[in-house]
Amino acid sequence: MSDENPFKQMKDNDENDERTLPEGVVNRLQKQAERTGEDYEKVIEFFSDYIKTHYECSDWRDEDDDLLEDWAEQVTTKLRSGTTSSGNTTTFVGEFVGVHASTGDRRAGLARWLVREYQKDPDGLISGGRAGHYVKNDGKWVINSAGKEIETDESVDSPPSLGIPCGNDYLCFVSKNGNPYPPSQMGRYAWFLGNEQEEFVENSNIELWRVDLQGADVNRSINVGVPCMINVRVPGENTNENYKDILDTNEGFVDSINYSNEFVDESVRPLLNPFRYWVSDIFSDMYCPLEELADNYNANVRTFDTADGKGRAGPLVFTKGQVTRMSTEGREWENDEGGMTYSMALSSSALEDIYGGGPGSEVFCNISSACHDLTHPFSFEDEEGERWQYAEKSTVMVYGRIGMRSRNGTLYPSINVMGVFTEPRRARRRQNGGDTNMGQFN
Repeated sequence: MSDENPFKQMKDNDENDERTLPEGVVNRLQKQAERTGEDYEKVIEFFSDYIKTHYECSDWRDEDDDLLEDWAEQVTTKLRSGTTSSGNTTTFVGEFVGVHASTGDRRAGLARWLVREYQKDPDGLISGGRAGHYVKNDGKWVINSAGKEIETDESVDSPPSLGIPCGNDYLCFVSKNGNPYPPSQMGRYAWFLGNEQEEFVENSNIELWRVDLQGADVNRSINVGVPCMINVRVPGENTNENYKDILDTNEGFVDSINYSNEFVDESVRPLLNPFRYWVSDIFSDMYCPLEELADNYNANVRTFDTADGKGRAGPLVFTKGQVTRMSTEGREWENDEGGMTYSMALSSSALEDIYGGGPGSEVFCNISSACHDLTHPFSFEDEEGERWQYAEKSTVMVYGRIGMRSRNGTLYPSINVMGVFTEPRRARRRQNGGDTNMGQFN
């Protein structure tokens, strides 16, 4: 969101124009603010940015009332399950480099905490006002919270839709403005290479972050390798070390991404090209040539406890290679959240020199459903913004996690891909399909 609210400026200039926002717009935005507990001015700012971004409308006074109401309806419908963006957001600049293969319930831990606190001190928890307890009243569920009753139209014949089971009871989350809200909220991490605008521009301090996409945004497309500006909430000082790289968002965030390279001087914008940005030691220490993947894995593999014993996770890296094979149609795979998996193989002259055309001459790359569906890993954009599929022998940049894969009894490095980027001058346009037979990787 922009730092300035253009509607405030319009109000200051009402001597020249007495027109105010239509009642239908005001009502919708006020209800949005009331429902979410969001500051009304923040909702108006979001509305302003929305119509400017999607309809090139910089002055709402030039538009008809019914059109403004339709735009307001679009905004409030899109944000029905979330909020706009709470205060204290910070502008980050950089590039998205990929997406995580799976989603997770961001409220699962809080729900477990709620149950534990209720079991220890039920009266204390409910009187605090941030949680509710369902009780039956005349065949309907009623929520008790902070000494007040919140009526619902839900029959006691079924569990309450927002209920969190706790023994024979049902609890629920309650917002600051006294409204119950869903017990779960799905999220997906999108990986972002950049930093706060001042740190990026003034200090060249560039780091890898996880942007937590929320609600419907977990299935929204993002552009990998394209410079952008985003508004996010940074982790607090007391955040656990394992989560200090997470930038929070609200549903609707994807629509607010500003794909632009104007946050740096024109003379240095070419450095934002992923073939420079992802590779340069100035910007990242994560680049690893294909021929060094195995050594990198052995030096940096991480072990952790699992239900079945010990798990292993290789390091996250950027790498570059020539596409020698790819399967763009995919195949069913039960271990993928989306049920499908796609693949490609990369090689380089250095890798060929080491393995002489043998099994290790190619690095297998597994591409998840999420990466395939949300980031266009098998295509590129031309200068006019039109998207084309590329063919074998194209050169690509890849972001992912190194793994090891057995072939003929020997372990070779592989990559679980989260993002792929290429550009017109390094991509061969695909003419008529390609090798989609998964047997090629056996």
